[in-house]
Amino acid sequence: MNSYLSAMRSFRDFTGRTSRGDYWRFILVYLGIAVIALMLDAAFATGNKDGGLFIGLVHLIHLVPQVAAGIRRMHDTDHSGWWLLLSPVALVFACFAGTPGVNRFGQPPMAGAVPVSIGTAPSVAAQSTPVAPVAPPQRDVIAEIERLAQLRTGGSLSETEFEVMKAQALSQARGA
Repeated sequence: MNSYLSAMRSFRDFTGRTSRGDYWRFILVYLGIAVIALMLDAAFATGNKDGGLFIGLVHLIHLVPQVAAGIRRMHDTDHSGWWLLLSPVALVFACFAGTPGVNRFGQPPMAGAVPVSIGTAPSVAAQSTPVAPVAPPQRDVIAEIERLAQLRTGGSLSETEFEVMKAQALSQARGA
C-alpha cells in the first residue's frame, strides 16, 4: 500500500526512478480499485457501453499519477519517458529490472521507500533505540565495481560475469 500512496503523492514528479516492485504494486492496487469501480457501476446502473461514472472517475484520478510513475519506471530501466507513447514497448521495459547503480536519471530507487517529504516524524521510541552506524563502503571496492561496470558497458564482461565479480569484490570487502 505504501507503493500506491507514494505514487499517488508523487504525481507531480516526472524525474527520478521507480523500482519495478513499487511500480507493479501501484498498478495492482489501481486495478483493484478499478474492479471495485466496475462493480459499483454495475450495482448502481451508472454504466453504459462506453464505461460508467465510477470507473471514469477512477481513471481520471489515476491518469497523471500513472503517467508519472510510468515515466519514472522507464527512467529506472535507463530509457526516456517518451517510450510510454509506444505502450507495448513500454510494457516490456516496465518488466525489466532497473539498471544497477546510478544511471542518467539518478540514484537507484529503494523498493518500498516513501520520500522523506511524505514520511512522518519518527516516534520517540524509534529515536531512543540505539542503532549501530553502517560503515560506508571502502573506496577501493567502489572503484573496483565502477571498473567492472565500465568493462560490462564496453562489452568485455557479460551481465553474469559482472554480477559474479561484483559479488566477489563485495564479499572480499566484508571479509577484510
